[in-house]
Amino acid sequence: MMKSKLSFIVLLLAGIWGASCVPRAQHLETENRLQVTEARLQDANRRLQALENEKQERLADCETLRQKLQADLEACKKLNAQLSDSIKNLADQAQKLKREAEKHRSVVNLHNQVIQLLDDTRRTIESSLKDQIAAEGIHLVESEDQLRVVLTDRILYDPGSLEINEEGKGLLRTLADTFKKEKKYHIVVEGHSDNLPLGESLKQNFPTNWELSAARAASVVRFLQSECGIEPERLSLRGYSYYRPVASNATEKGRRQNRRIEIILGPPR
Repeated sequence: MMKSKLSFIVLLLAGIWGASCVPRAQHLETENRLQVTEARLQDANRRLQALENEKQERLADCETLRQKLQADLEACKKLNAQLSDSIKNLADQAQKLKREAEKHRSVVNLHNQVIQLLDDTRRTIESSLKDQIAAEGIHLVESEDQLRVVLTDRILYDPGSLEINEEGKGLLRTLADTFKKEKKYHIVVEGHSDNLPLGESLKQNFPTNWELSAARAASVVRFLQSECGIEPERLSLRGYSYYRPVASNATEKGRRQNRRIEIILGPPR
């Protein structure tokens, strides 16, 4: 009986111990699982943080790229505006050059026409004033685009006079008839003198040869306009005193050549 009680007590204690061992094992297993889960969660958090950091970097890169593209766009807009202005300026210049080319072409055509007219005028003057040319009162000098009709002062003026004499008037009328046939060339009248001091009669009205040379050119211009009907728009005058001689002023012959009126026919200026 005693032995039976003892066996019962042993069995009871073994059951109690076994019952207490099962929950502890489960607890340890649960803790292990929890630790594994926590480790996995921490790893996941690290990955998530890494992804977040990468996202922020990418966003920063995208913002930098956006700003660069915006700057490039503004630069392109500015460049486009500059190119538009340049194109407009080039178009304006092209139109200007075209107008200038057309004008130049017109001038060249007129120039060529005037040269032909001057050649015709020279032949007409040579025919109508051959006696005066033979007497060396008139010289014709033809250059590339001009015809100079050189008149010695004695054929136009009496000594010491500013008034054109009758022979000179007839001569100028003959020249004017030739000038009026064509109106495409301009007429410049130049007055020239020798270097001798003016006589008393001339000095009363003209202080120097400057004024005398200009006044004699003006008298011819006035006569061509008022007496011969040459349009004033075609006329102009210059006075050179004795500063453009064609011969030496040391001799009487040279001074006679220097005292002259030159009528220059050429293209409009």
